[in-house]
Amino acid sequence: MPLAEVRVFLPIDLPLIHRLTPRGISFDSLTALTKGIHTIEGAVWSALPIADLGTPTFVLREGDLGYIAQFRHKTGDQNAHIVFIAPEISGRGSEDNWMRLLNAMIIGAGRRGAFTLNAEISEESDAYELLRRVGFATYSRQVIWQRQPRPPAPDAPKLLRPATELDAIGVNSLYYQTVPHIVRQIDPLPDLRHGAVWERGGRIEAFVSGQEGKYGIYVTALIHPDLNVQAASEVIESALASLPRVDKLPVYMCVRRYQEWLFTALENTRFSPYANQAVMAKHTSRRIEDCAYKPALAFEGTPLKLNKIIEYYHDRSEPPVGISHHG
Repeated sequence: MPLAEVRVFLPIDLPLIHRLTPRGISFDSLTALTKGIHTIEGAVWSALPIADLGTPTFVLREGDLGYIAQFRHKTGDQNAHIVFIAPEISGRGSEDNWMRLLNAMIIGAGRRGAFTLNAEISEESDAYELLRRVGFATYSRQVIWQRQPRPPAPDAPKLLRPATELDAIGVNSLYYQTVPHIVRQIDPLPDLRHGAVWERGGRIEAFVSGQEGKYGIYVTALIHPDLNVQAASEVIESALASLPRVDKLPVYMCVRRYQEWLFTALENTRFSPYANQAVMAKHTSRRIEDCAYKPALAFEGTPLKLNKIIEYYHDRSEPPVGISHHG
C-alpha cells in the first residue's frame, strides 16, 4: 500500500487541525510564550495568496490517523522556524510520519528562500532524537528564564534608548563579539526596528529586544562580555522598566549558554529558570528564483551561455551533532 503524501493545508483539514492542536509539541518558545499556538488561524492565513501571512502548514492523512506541522518564515529571512507538530510521537508509525513531515518542511522552507529550518526542544524529549535522525544538528543550548508579573524596580536606571539606523555598526560589532561563529549560521543580525541599546563611551554595550503577546513578554539581549554582573543587572532592570505591562504579564528572557554569565544577573532581577532547550537547525536546499541567463565573454570575445542554477545545498557546512554547552 503506497504511503500517503504530505501536502499543504486545505480548508477541508480544519476539523483535523482543531482536533490535533491540543496534542501537539511546540518548537518555538517565542510564539508559545507570547501569542500561544494558533494553528487554525495560521493555517487559514497561509492558504491566502498574500506574502508573509500565516504559518505554512502541512498535513498528512493516513487512514484514520492525521498529522499536522507548521513553520514560520518571513520573505527575505535566511532562517525559518518550526512552530508546531501534532500529535505527539507514539510509536514507530508516528515516528515515520513525523520524519515525513519534517522533510516536507525542510523542502518547503528552502523553496521560500530560507537557508535553515530551526527548532527549540528539550533534549529529554523523544522529538529531540527524531530531529537528529532527520539531520538536525545542535548549534547551541539555551535557558528560558521567567519573571512573574510585578512592577519594575522604582530606582531602575535609565540606560537604554531606542535603536536607530545609526547604531547598525555598533550593534553588529556587539553581535560578532558575543555570538559564536557557528551560531551565526542560524541566528540573524539583530533587527534595529524592535530594540533598544545602551551606548557608553561611543560603544554599544548592550542591545535588548522584547516582543509582547497575550500570554507574556519575550526578551532577548546581547550584552557585551566585558561588562560585570552588576552592569548586566542594571541593563536588565532598565529593560524591565521600559516594558509597559511587566506588572500584568510574565516576562521570559532567553539566554544562550554562551552568555551563561548572565544567570547571576537574572537571579538578581527576580528571574528564575523556566526551561532548558537545545537550539537545533537543518540546512535546507534553497531555490534560487532570481538568476537569469546572461552572456559571458570568452577571451576571444565570443559570448558564452551560463546555465541557470536551480538548487544548491548547504549541508557541507553543517556542524556535528552534540556541540558543547558553551557552543
